Amino acid sequence: MFLAICQGLGLAIAAGLILGVVLPPIMPTWGVVVGAAPLGILAAGAAMNGADEALWPALPVGLLGAGLAAVVSRDVAAGAARRARDQGGGAEPAGATAVSAIVVLAAVIVAGVCLVLEPFSLLVLVALLFLWGSRRRQAERKHEGLRVLR
Repeated sequence: MFLAICQGLGLAIAAGLILGVVLPPIMPTWGVVVGAAPLGILAAGAAMNGADEALWPALPVGLLGAGLAAVVSRDVAAGAARRARDQGGGAEPAGATAVSAIVVLAAVIVAGVCLVLEPFSLLVLVALLFLWGSRRRQAERKHEGLRVLR
């Protein structure tokens, strides 16, 4: 059961990574999670069904994996597009497309490795949590001097 859950998590993370860079950056965070969750749940459910395990763990695993991966990949891709647009002044810079291609390639690699080495998805989950947390801390520090103390 543990290996099936890990494999489902890896497939859900891969689905979330791809959807995070495909969905438009103007979509709110909750919209990205709602958009990625069904595909993540289906991917996790397919892994659970393939291992002849109960399907109920696919719901939280797919939601967590796809939602977190979609939010992080959307944030990274939007930041790269914003930096490239500020530097180049173009409408759709090549830097943003390159970052999207790298994220999609990373998703394919994560899915492939998780099919063979199931616990690898736990390492990817920890890396995504670390990246999400560090980006949040950096965003909070960015506006730290602008707060008004009363």
